[in-house]
Amino acid sequence: MTATIHTTVTPIPSAGLAATSATIGSKTLKVFLRDPQAVFPTLLQGVLFLLVFRYVFAGAIDSAPLTYVDYMTPGIITTTLLFGSSQAAVTVAKERSAGFSDRVLSMPVARAGITLGRLAAQSTIVVAAALTTLLAAFVTGFRPHAGVRELVLALAMLVLYSVAFAALFLALGSAASSPEAAQGLAFIAIPLTFISSAIVPTASMPGWLAAVADFQPLTPMIDALRGLTQSDLIGVDQTSLMAALAWSAGILLVSVIMAVRLASRTKALN
Repeated sequence: MTATIHTTVTPIPSAGLAATSATIGSKTLKVFLRDPQAVFPTLLQGVLFLLVFRYVFAGAIDSAPLTYVDYMTPGIITTTLLFGSSQAAVTVAKERSAGFSDRVLSMPVARAGITLGRLAAQSTIVVAAALTTLLAAFVTGFRPHAGVRELVLALAMLVLYSVAFAALFLALGSAASSPEAAQGLAFIAIPLTFISSAIVPTASMPGWLAAVADFQPLTPMIDALRGLTQSDLIGVDQTSLMAALAWSAGILLVSVIMAVRLASRTKALN
């Protein structure tokens, strides 16, 4: 007589979206904080830009009716978010190169949670960098001239920009062919910064260049933040505010969709 043995396989429960996001976000923050070569450049880069433009170029640029430190601070803070977010691309590419992404994807996890966890961590990092820059701006003379409502909205816009920029570089890093290629993506921030209203008014540029500056995403983002922090002196440009919200929402939506899809690739970088 032959005995039949019946076995029951118990499926391994999948980690939910919240648990996956929290785990990946915590891991990303821990890796960042343990790497001084990442921490100090990310947190202090904006401060360096602020000091250079505050004391080297202030006397050469007409920013009336605002003092130059009040004019440039919103631009420096916005570009700090952009440059700081570029670290996200390198982090993602390094994780793929080391095989970490493959190991995570082999587990029963919510794949969207991988991107959301990274996004939360990287946004936190760049907001910390922006607040460090803002503190330095106050030390060097920056003062907001606006009501509480405008300042709260300015802070909310700052957080929105940070999430949008972090999502953008997460998507670009997921598409990069190597960590070195991902590192080179930071250079896209340079023309966006200097061909914008971050450092000088676009009205002072040649006509063709001013047109380029006015219709790229950074200029309305900066103008909206500047108007909110200096609304008592220059008012809030509603067109810039709506354009900033539209650019931020568009960048965030497209980038998150791309990052989630690209994060599902299981082939490690060579």
